[in-house]
Formats: sequence, C-alpha cells, structure tokens
Amino acid sequence: MKTVKEIADLIKGKVLGHPEITISGITNAENPRSGHITFAQDQKNLSKLETTEISCIIAPPQLASEKKTLIHAEHPKIAWAKLLEVFYPPKTHSGQISKNAFIAPSARIGQEVTIEAFAAIGERTVIEDGAVISSQVSVGSNVRIGKKTILHPNVTVYDHCQIGASVIMHAGCVIGADGFGYVHTPERQEKVPQVGNVVIEDEVELGACVTIDCATVGSTQIGKGCKIDNLVQVGHNVSIAPHTVISAQTGISGSCKIGSHVTMGGKVGLGDHVEIGDWTMVGAGAGFATGKRVPPKQIVFGQPARPYHEARKQIAAQLRSAETLEEVKTLKKKVRELEERLAAQKNA
Repeated sequence: MKTVKEIADLIKGKVLGHPEITISGITNAENPRSGHITFAQDQKNLSKLETTEISCIIAPPQLASEKKTLIHAEHPKIAWAKLLEVFYPPKTHSGQISKNAFIAPSARIGQEVTIEAFAAIGERTVIEDGAVISSQVSVGSNVRIGKKTILHPNVTVYDHCQIGASVIMHAGCVIGADGFGYVHTPERQEKVPQVGNVVIEDEVELGACVTIDCATVGSTQIGKGCKIDNLVQVGHNVSIAPHTVISAQTGISGSCKIGSHVTMGGKVGLGDHVEIGDWTMVGAGAGFATGKRVPPKQIVFGQPARPYHEARKQIAAQLRSAETLEEVKTLKKKVRELEERLAAQKNA
C-alpha cells in the first residue's frame, strides 16, 4: 500500500486534494473501488468517476475536481501503467539452466540466461545475457536471441532467424516456418524452396500464436518496437517498419511493405505486394487487393479499403439500401401507371 503522495512522487505528478489517502490497489474506470486509483483522460470520464467510490484519479493537468483527489500527470495512462508494475511486479526468472533442457554443444549461452525444462537449443545458436527460454521452446540452429528477450512456452524459432533484445514472444509463436510459395503446373503445385530467414528487431512484442514466415530469399523483417496481437499471420518477405501496431486475426500476404507507426485494426487482410505508408490508420476488417498502394498519413477502411470519406459514404448508402429499394419500387409503379394513362389517352 502507498499514500497518494508516494504515488505522485513515483509518477512525477502533482497532488490536488488529500495526499495522505492510502491506496491499496490499481483498477480501471470500469471497475472503480474504494482504496484504489485509476486514470481519466478527459472531462467525460472524470465526471463519471466522480460519482463512484474511487479514492484517487490520475488526470491531465487541465482537469480539476471538487469531489475527488487527483494526481496531475502529462500522460495519465502511461503513469497508470507504471503503477501497475509497482503494485504487481513482473515475474522474476531464475537465471538458471534446467538439467532437463537440451542445449547443443556448439551453442553459446550468455550470463544469467534462464532455460527451463524441455527447451531445446540448436547448434551454433547464441543466447545473449538475461534472455529467458521457457519450457517446451524450440530454438533451431544458427539463431541469435538478444539480451533480455523472453520466449514464453511452446514458441518455435526456426534455423537462421535473428531476434533482437528485449523482445517478448507469447506462447505458441512460430517464427521462420516456410513461406507459402508454390508454382502451379498442370500436374501439381511445385514447392518453391524457402531459404531466407526472419529478422525481428529490438523491443518487439508478439501475442500468442503469431506466425511469421521466413523469406523465400533474404529476410522477413519486423522493425523495432512493433507490437503484434494474437493470431496474426505475416507472410514471406514482408517488411514492417518500426513502431507499427497490428491487431488480432490480421493476415499479411507475401512481400507487403508496411510503414512505421501504422495502426492496423483486427481482421485486416492484405493481398501480396501491398504497400502502406507511414502513420496510416487501417480500420478493422479492411481488405487490400494485391498491389494496392496507400500513401502515408491516411485513414482507410472497408472492403476494398478506401479513404475514410469515401468508405463512409459507401457504408451510408448500404445502410439505406432497403429504403432506397422501396423508393425505386414505388417510382417504377408510378411510372408504369403514367405510361398506362398516356397509352389510354392516345387510344381514346
């Protein structure tokens, strides 16, 4: 437990209210509780929290409250996230190698590396200082795992892949499996050998069951600081620039190029050779045809994906389609009646 003042000191914030209130836990805005702290980004959220039993709120400097104790911080959610680490410290690792792990004789293991039971490390692989290789992880030959990288249970890293420092891979990730490369002949699908690798730069986080295929030749590349959600498929020879965020169930076909700081919603689908510019926002469920090119700093969604203002008009028209159909039926009936009336007048 900590006082509001102690918390303010930790996050370099300023107290408005009662600094000696004791805080026993961290919560979110949806579950406000007495003795807990949360954050509010705007006046609307703050007003809602003021009606609850929450004890303290982290808020931006422009907000004030006569009902609750606040801590002013420039970035309330970041401050709140730091407090989560204080109240709920991350799991520590032993820095030991289990006697039940298999490590090839030519592998090189750094200092304070944790390798749990039934993990396997291939020939000539390098595991750098402070890395964590969890139970049932399989790391192939000629792989490099950077400092303080964590591979959670059942991760598989194929031969020749390069993983940077402070990378987190959650359970079930598969890095470096063969790309989906075939040539159709009259008799069969001929497999194209996939002889490249995957390069993942520092500070990348991959959710559970992310799959990143090796390049046909060269490297499939994931840039520094990228965050990829669960169940995302990245095809061969894809390049994703630094600090891009990709949500769950997205599928990226081979040879796509995705810029830096791109934000991609869930269930997005990219055909092969698509290019998306820096700082673009892609709405959930968007679809991109093969070879589509999106300039930087766009907002796109829809199927096929198109600029926001165009897609919005299309969706509005679809929502009115039933009403429009009835109007067309009514107009057709009136036209028919007019035609019949004119015909009757000609024959009279």
